[in-house]
Amino acid sequence: MIPLAALHTQTAEQVALAFSTDVEHGLGNADAAERLARHGTNTLAEARRKSLAAIFVRQFKSLVVGLLVAATALSFALGDRVEALAILVVILLNAVIGAATEWKASSALAALRRQAPAVARAVRDGRESPIPAAQLVPGDIALLATGDRVPADGRIVVSAQLQADESALTGESLPVAKSAAPGIDADAPIGARAGMVYLGTLVTDGHARFIVTATGAQTEMGRIGTFVEAIADLATPIEAKLAEIGRVLLVMVLAACALIVLVGWLRGIGLLAISKVAISLAIAAVPEGLVAVTTMTLAVGTQRMARMKALIRRLPAVETLGSVTVICSDKTGTLTRNEMTVSAYETASASVVVTGAGYDAAGEYQADGQQIASDAAQWESLRLAVQIGALCNDTRLVRSPAGTSVLGDPTEGALIVAAEKLGLDVGALEQAYPRIAEVPFSSETLRMATVHRTPPGGTVAYIKGAPLAVLDASVALLGRDGVVPMSPDARRRVLEQNDALAGRALRVLGLACRDLPEGFAPDDTGRGLTFVGLVGMIDPLRDEARQTIAVCREAGIRVIMITGDQEATAREIAHQLGLDTDLQGRTMRTVHARELADLDTDGWMAVVADTAVFARASPEHKLRIIDALQRQGNIVAMTGDGVNDAPALKKADIGIAMGLRGSEVAKEAADMVIT
Repeated sequence: MIPLAALHTQTAEQVALAFSTDVEHGLGNADAAERLARHGTNTLAEARRKSLAAIFVRQFKSLVVGLLVAATALSFALGDRVEALAILVVILLNAVIGAATEWKASSALAALRRQAPAVARAVRDGRESPIPAAQLVPGDIALLATGDRVPADGRIVVSAQLQADESALTGESLPVAKSAAPGIDADAPIGARAGMVYLGTLVTDGHARFIVTATGAQTEMGRIGTFVEAIADLATPIEAKLAEIGRVLLVMVLAACALIVLVGWLRGIGLLAISKVAISLAIAAVPEGLVAVTTMTLAVGTQRMARMKALIRRLPAVETLGSVTVICSDKTGTLTRNEMTVSAYETASASVVVTGAGYDAAGEYQADGQQIASDAAQWESLRLAVQIGALCNDTRLVRSPAGTSVLGDPTEGALIVAAEKLGLDVGALEQAYPRIAEVPFSSETLRMATVHRTPPGGTVAYIKGAPLAVLDASVALLGRDGVVPMSPDARRRVLEQNDALAGRALRVLGLACRDLPEGFAPDDTGRGLTFVGLVGMIDPLRDEARQTIAVCREAGIRVIMITGDQEATAREIAHQLGLDTDLQGRTMRTVHARELADLDTDGWMAVVADTAVFARASPEHKLRIIDALQRQGNIVAMTGDGVNDAPALKKADIGIAMGLRGSEVAKEAADMVIT
């Protein structure tokens, strides 16, 4: 059997042979049933919600509470029922308040979970049919289409324009292009394995057929879940301090009691009588008010946090939040909105900035700081560039009172929003320029083309894709004075514009067009193009992110960004947030994951001391970073929303997960959930 980690380097035929399956007809029902019995269901082990009784019992695990229980028992034994009942009331009040607060948070978290049955489309005995995703087995042939959640890990057999949003698993903010071609690098990270799809990720465009290679706990999601389970719960600072107080009290009380008994016995006092005196002293020495005051204070803090849309899953986590010295934050969906946004257009006639963020159509086009009049003649090339982006597009936006959702590629969704900001009616454009043909994006051409009938009755091709791929296919340029031949100087200027946009950590696309003759061939859309312009887009910062980080720095809290995204993008985002300098104003490093290979404990501690940004970080890297910071005496908070963040969320002194966009694994691993 081929190791799971190497499947992306094998051809689909080799993988099919290894899993004894037929890519056309799939498994037989009898074979599938036998494999299901052998491998188990395709489900992840769910973290069982603790019962109210279990939460109640956990309130008694503190050493100080243990001393109070012992004091209660001794008071009853000595006949001091009033004292015993008073201490017992304090103990029970503490347990009831703590359990009720944690149960309320647990109930609210359960309400955030979506209970949708998972269904997969599989080929069994040569027939395509929907089956429960839990019944998928290794060797099954499954189908994917735009909008589907991938039901298991698998090797792609055939695909068309397939793109997948793997941000929950990798932290990469942009969809990943997929194909059936085998990879070359056996050590490629998950985000670079183009021939594989993974459980729980989202298909944003295209369709595919794939061989199921792993189910349940054997998937990448399942592996991370197992990783999380292996991490032990840490004591919070207040729990550690109370435990220390309990140990000191225990030693002092035992020493005092022993001394009193010894002195009394030496002075001739009866052993039973002096023992009662010593026990009474021990009972009096236990601070029964400490636990009650601590619990009440934490409960009040928890309620205040709940009013601020934050669920605290364990009472002591409130105090940990106030003790934090370092915050490790994910980028995508935490510091940024996870909503691609067009921010700039570059044409031969102008450089234009687009304001606004996310999928809200509120925003405007500006040149030299002034809003442009989009109907002016000098903006003809801009209007054409925006129109190309809107029509060379397979994505739809669905707006509702709850917000805007993107059916398709987030990049294409951003281009539609950009057209709306310019005042274009995309629906009317589609009617005026009906699509009559399409050449899908491919990893070979790095371009997508659509062919449209124009209002006068002509035929035009609109092309978008990688800037160099579009530029290489262009023989002309749309400039201020109309279409002119593509000269070496013009090409150089386009490349300079592309470098400038990329330097701002923008994702850049080239836009072009071509008038086509009747009886055109698909290859005509890939040559003889007229280059129109470049569009740059980015996953924008959350509105509150920069101010929040500034407040943290003023409080002496260091903020570190850990992301699976590209190094250049991460560095630019850190600069915009002010993370590239430390609290004393010294320049901090940006470290790529390749620099972290083979580091020992001392090496990790040295790296975390002067690094503000870790790019292309894996779940294992995040764990090592947090461990190194904790070894240096820091109280570490980790924020995140993806499955890849879950181990770090549990390892941190306090893990903070996102409630609406966050994955279930992340929320289960966290101590606090932002609702």
